[in-house]
Amino acid sequence: MGYDKKLTVPANTLQASPVSTTIVLPIGILNQIQILFPYGCARAVHVQIYDGATLVFPKNAGEDYAEDGTTKVVNDFVIYDTAKTLTLKGWSPGTTYPHVITFSFLMNTVEENAMKAHGYY
Repeated sequence: MGYDKKLTVPANTLQASPVSTTIVLPIGILNQIQILFPYGCARAVHVQIYDGATLVFPKNAGEDYAEDGTTKVVNDFVIYDTAKTLTLKGWSPGTTYPHVITFSFLMNTVEENAMKAHGYY
C-alpha cells in the first residue's frame, strides 16, 4: 500500500526554521520511500524525515535529500510493530518560489502480509 503526503516548502525557508508536516504509517513493513522533487527545485530544496527527534532518513546525521526534476528512491526495510508518526521537514534558503515535495511510503500492512500468506495476492 502507498501512503502519500505533500510538503509545501515556502520560498526562502531557512534550515533553522524548517516547515514540517506529519504522516501516520500503520503497523507493517516499510519497503521503499519515494520523494518527488519537481523541476525547478535546483537542489535548493532540502528535506529530511524524523521519528520524534531522531533523523531516520537519510540515515547519516546532518545530511538531507535535495534533487531537481527527479524522484529520490530510498530502498529500505523497516518493520513497524506499532503505528508510526513520522515528521517530514523541509527548507529552501535563497529560493524565490514555493515548492511542493511529494513523499510516498510503500508498505506491506499486516493485512496484506496475511493475505499474501494465504495466496490472495
